[in-house]
Order: sequence, then structure tokens, then C-alpha cells
Amino acid sequence: MKNLVFYLTLHYPDRETFFQILELLDREKAGYIEIGIPVSDPYMDGDAIRQTHKEVLEKNITKEDVVHTLEEIRRRFTLKVVLMTYKEGVENFHLHEISKDLYDGFLCVNGDFPPQTFQNQIAVLGQNLDREDIKKALENNKLFAYVVSGKGKTGSFDRLPTEYVEVVKKVKSVSSIPAYVGFGVKSADDVREVMKNGADGAIIGTEFVKRYQLGGLDALKAYLEQLKQTNA
Repeated sequence: MKNLVFYLTLHYPDRETFFQILELLDREKAGYIEIGIPVSDPYMDGDAIRQTHKEVLEKNITKEDVVHTLEEIRRRFTLKVVLMTYKEGVENFHLHEISKDLYDGFLCVNGDFPPQTFQNQIAVLGQNLDREDIKKALENNKLFAYVVSGKGKTGSFDRLPTEYVEVVKKVKSVSSIPAYVGFGVKSADDVREVMKNGADGAIIGTEFVKRYQLGGLDALKAYLEQLKQTNA
């Protein structure tokens, strides 16, 4: 589980349950939590995650709420924290002012920031990039390489694409950083498949959210039991 990244929008479905889910992930020794900082138009995300952004924004959270939650995560858990958002999220919550001690990596879909702005800036790597592009994208990131499985939004894949295989090879040819595959990873078999094809781990977002929506914490516990069998 240490090589699995799970996505959850900040304070979804509410702050108390959000922390209960983090407690579960921490007990199961998951490696990372990718925390979505909500925006009005998360255009790279499918319907399931878009809905979580909408619900959280309706709670009128503030920058102070974000900081307090990150501080509590640091106090209570061993999970590595990746903040994921869009330029709107950076601006609305003044994320550039948040202490780098409160998170381990930062992913902004449509923002380009100087290297010193955020800790371990993570770029999303697709098949359109050559080796030099990937090498440059990893210059300010020592956490993990985020390799997308194929073209599309999160939650838009019926089956796991295979375009990622060549991208993982490129990452391995230019860097020793772990390569994690996201977008379309749903099952334990998917995790085994990407690792068989050279990846070091996987990123699970939409499926993790959907499991909660369908069956709550019990469904997440059962799902994590399945994923533990992959030895990721």
C-alpha cells in the first residue's frame, strides 16, 4: 500500500468523515493521500470528482480551514500529502502562502509556477512528451512521476489504457524517481497490470470516491483489503 496514492477532495463528504477516511488509509499504511483543493470548474475531472468539488465549495471553506486541516494531518498521520488543484484553487486559497512543511508534493493542472513556489511540483506526464520533456518536468520533483494511462478525464475509462507503458519507459530512462500510473486504475488487477508493465505504483481517484459513495466506509475497507493483495 505504500506505493498507492488515493485521491479525496478536501473535507469530502464533510470534515469528520474526511478524517475517518484518512484514519482508514493510515491504518492500512497507504503511502499517499492526494487532496483535491476544490474549484468551480475541475475540467480534467469526471462527474464523480466534479460533484465532490461542488459539494465542498458550498461549505464556503477558507484558506484557514485548509491550513488547519493540513496541520492536523501532519500531527496525526504518516501519510505523505500531495495537494492537487487548478490555478483557481491556488488563487482562491492563497496556496502559495501555505508552509511547505504541511505537504510533500503539489500538482496544479493549469498553473506554471517558479520552482521555489511549491514543494515537489508534480507534472502530469502523457505520451505526447519526449524524454527531454519528461526530464525537464521532473527537475523540481523528487516524490513520484505522475504518468497518465491515456488521454481523457478522470473517471472516463471503461478499461485501463496502455499508452502509459512507453511513458513509464521514458521516465525510467531519464530518472530514478518512482513512476506511478493514474487515470483508469480501478481494481487490484489494474494495479498488478501497471506494475507488471514497469510502474512502481498507482494513483486511484474516481474509483476510490465512487466506492465511498456506493457503500461508505465499509465499502472502502473492503476495497482496501482487495488492493492490499497487490503488494504495491
